[in-house]
Amino acid sequence: MQWHECNLSRWQREKAIASKLLNTFESGIDEEGRAFFTGVFHIYSQHGHLYESVKLRFVYPPTFPKRGQPPEVYLESHQGRWEKSSNSHIESDWRLCLFVPGESGIDFTNPDSLNDLFAVLHTYLVKQRIFQRRLVRQRLTGEPAYWPGEERSHGIDGIREAIGAMGKIGRNAPCPCGSGKKYKRCHLDTITRSYVGT
Repeated sequence: MQWHECNLSRWQREKAIASKLLNTFESGIDEEGRAFFTGVFHIYSQHGHLYESVKLRFVYPPTFPKRGQPPEVYLESHQGRWEKSSNSHIESDWRLCLFVPGESGIDFTNPDSLNDLFAVLHTYLVKQRIFQRRLVRQRLTGEPAYWPGEERSHGIDGIREAIGAMGKIGRNAPCPCGSGKKYKRCHLDTITRSYVGT
């Protein structure tokens, strides 16, 4: 039984929050049995000016929310306009690389955590819009494009950086990568080996 069937009230809560923040909201269950929703999210300036509207897809992991794994967020619009790469923090399947889950500060067991995820997402998309414009300028002028603000590396390097910033992590604590597994059963050995190799 999937989490959204066992915890119907939480799934209803997630949809209620999302439907207020997304236009053309739709929800459902995909072919793999995962709960998802889609919709158009508006990116505003701090003065209320509409910068951009993007269509997004949120896909929930099977163990949500008890293992603290965040929903994955995919870009469904802009695929012909924005560039996907590690530098743009957009994965090859158009999944948005928003943060290292363990240091996001969002407690996904909290019924209102989706509001926090949308706040992070808005900031990310403002930065993404700036970065994509810099990529266009880079192609025209050769001036290097760089991500606006702080960022983590990708893959194991980003997880290592996050763990370094978080300090000591207990073996039985959730792995910072967001897998939902205990640290000792996930990235502990890889991180330990990489530290020994440096």
